[in-house]
Amino acid sequence: MTRQTPPWAIVTIDVDAERSSRDAWAATLDLLDDVAAVLASAEGIAGVETRDPRTIGGPESPQLVVYTAPEFLDRAQRQAETLMHDFGLRGRLRAEVRTDDDWRDAWKQFYRAQILGEGQLLLRPSWIERQPQDPPVELVLDPGRAFGTGLHETTQLCLDRICALARGPAAARVLDLGCGSGILALAAARLMPSAAIVAIDDDPEAVETTRENAIANDLQARIELHTGDVDALGADAFDLVLANIRAQTLIPRAAAIATLCRSGAAVVLSGILDDERDEVARAYFEAGFVRDAAVEPWPRQRGEWVAIDLRRAP
Repeated sequence: MTRQTPPWAIVTIDVDAERSSRDAWAATLDLLDDVAAVLASAEGIAGVETRDPRTIGGPESPQLVVYTAPEFLDRAQRQAETLMHDFGLRGRLRAEVRTDDDWRDAWKQFYRAQILGEGQLLLRPSWIERQPQDPPVELVLDPGRAFGTGLHETTQLCLDRICALARGPAAARVLDLGCGSGILALAAARLMPSAAIVAIDDDPEAVETTRENAIANDLQARIELHTGDVDALGADAFDLVLANIRAQTLIPRAAAIATLCRSGAAVVLSGILDDERDEVARAYFEAGFVRDAAVEPWPRQRGEWVAIDLRRAP
């Protein structure tokens, strides 16, 4: 008996890109990544990807592709159109419901392996084989139901800092707040083998995705998982807190995060747009954090996205 694939839905936007110069072209792709990062956290969105025409076999123009369920298709379409407008992008949108299995392979040609830190960590999808020169420490992470496969600037900013901190004194307890795919918790577990790792998200699906990715990397015994907000962690105290979530979520949680940090604890905040950084930094300074003087430049930035590196004041 042939197995029937459950219906799934997809929104595809062919983006108008400025081709007058290499910088203009790159700026369009950066903005498209920003749209994808914001859209990925919306309710009902199962996955988001951007497709670069410069990729072998890629589309003719940049594309934003949103995977969702049929019942969320209209909402996903409206959200994508709104964000495209907000970020100053134009394009042609098409939406459809499908019942084939193409989604299982749709991601693959647009992903690549990455080497992070100072050659410390290899991040690769399962369909890309290791190369002889690759770092021995690796994570195998496939795109899936929760955003966060290491391709976006916000994730890269956090992973770079994890790699740098792993070269220093070992953290005893690490928190990944808003874990999504679990990539930050997994990287901390792999690079800090003596640390106790805790991952939490208020989305049960994200927590389950983190669990699956931990099992796939044989790290399930290293990561303690919770569903909920910061108050679900009780009186736990951490030496390192990683929070790659949007500014509107970070700001009201500054005081609560402060209560979770030991004196001198490192805190890495990302998911912050450049024009939001002062407001986020101010909220955390008021909650008892100080700038991490070991980090230069401060704040760190890639494209329009910023990471703010802090320490819990004594």
